[in-house]
Amino acid sequence: MLSRFVVLVATGFPIAFAADTVNVRVVEEIAAKVNGDIITRGDLERKRAEVEAEAKRQGITGARLAEVVKEESGNALREKIDTLLLVQKGKDLNVNVDSEVTRRLAEIQVQQKISDPDKFHEFIAQQTGMPFEDFKQQMRDQILTQRVIGEEVGRRISVPDAEVV
Repeated sequence: MLSRFVVLVATGFPIAFAADTVNVRVVEEIAAKVNGDIITRGDLERKRAEVEAEAKRQGITGARLAEVVKEESGNALREKIDTLLLVQKGKDLNVNVDSEVTRRLAEIQVQQKISDPDKFHEFIAQQTGMPFEDFKQQMRDQILTQRVIGEEVGRRISVPDAEVV
C-alpha cells in the first residue's frame, strides 16, 4: 500500500480553524520505506527518465527503446533499495568517502577546464540533468556502496597460504 505526503493549503484561515475548508494536494507518493529512509515515486520516475535519456544517447529508438526502459525501470526499486541498504551499512561502519568525492569532482573540473565553481555546477547540471548537489550525493552514494561491498566481500575471502603465489 502506498503512503502519501500531502500539503495542506489553508484558504486564508489558520489550518487549525480551517479543517473543513482545506484543499489537499498530493505532492509525492512513497513507493517503499527502508529502515526509516523513503523511496518516492518521483525517485523512480527520475530513474526511468535517466534510463530513457541514456538509451536515446545510445541511439535506441522505437519499440526497442520502450522495451529497454520498461526492463530497466522494473529493476529501479530493487536497485534503489540495495543502494539505501549499502549506504546505511557504510554509515554504520563509519566509512567516510568525502575526500574521494572531492578528489573526483576536482578531476572532472580539471578535465573540463572549468575553474569557476558556479560554471562547473552549471556544467554538471547540463550534462546530468540534475542539480550539482544531487549529482554529488549520487557520486557519494556510489563510492560508498563500492567501498562497503569491497570491505564486506574482502573480509569474507580467505586464501590458504599454500595458494598464495
